[in-house]
Amino acid sequence: MRCSSPTLSALALLLSLASGCQESAWTPPSSSLAASLGGRPSSGRPGIIQGHLSLSGPPPLLPPLPTSPSVAAVCGPSVPDRSLVVGPDGALGYVVVALADGTEAPPPADPEVPSASLDQTRCTFEPPVSAARAGTALEVRNSDALLHNVDALAGSQRSILNVALPIQGSRVRRPLPVAPGVLQVRCDLHPWMSAAVRTFEHPWFTTTDASGHFRLEVPPGTHAVILWHPRLPGITRSISVRPGETVQFDYSWAAREVREAAQEPGARETRAGEGRP
Repeated sequence: MRCSSPTLSALALLLSLASGCQESAWTPPSSSLAASLGGRPSSGRPGIIQGHLSLSGPPPLLPPLPTSPSVAAVCGPSVPDRSLVVGPDGALGYVVVALADGTEAPPPADPEVPSASLDQTRCTFEPPVSAARAGTALEVRNSDALLHNVDALAGSQRSILNVALPIQGSRVRRPLPVAPGVLQVRCDLHPWMSAAVRTFEHPWFTTTDASGHFRLEVPPGTHAVILWHPRLPGITRSISVRPGETVQFDYSWAAREVREAAQEPGARETRAGEGRP
């Protein structure tokens, strides 16, 4: 029996439709398209923000800080002023680089929570500027064969730590305030000794090294990144970084922008502030 003409026409139509479906086979959307539709790339890799921070123009003169006769045999008649550390070609050491706010991303894989550690060595605090996570701990060690004291003030108002470190190798550890802020650290016995600790409610922070370089792993996304140092104007920049991407962020302050060093509080004023809320 021969097929009728209408049957042959229907078969041809079905074959044509099948062929057309193969040519227009669906392909998954790109990650950028998925993001525009509300999806997120599947990669969980962090982004990296790195850069170099410097001072342009002749740096301010930082005369040595006179010590006292009682410590001259150990520390010398003077110590370097490290309230601003400027290296070759204006490189700025100990500048804090951080996200302005935390994110919903999980914290770094490193289980060690960043805390603050200071060393009293040769009648100075090292490092002079550092960063830590709020609510962790501050540890101070005395590496000098001298009697030192450590007095840490939160917001220049409330002393969270005021103890003597009488012998070489002695140390003390105390909790940091849970609220982020700036901690001023002093030695009441030797008023030229000071340091600053900036605390954050998240772990996305670092400081520049002696050559002014930094490297900070952050969650992918767009972030407000801050640069902070007690003697420099604060800087905030919006930076976007994708998973696995490295973004360069360099900045240079003009030498005229350097602020005067903070006035050292007297020992009597510091002790009077103990116990304030």
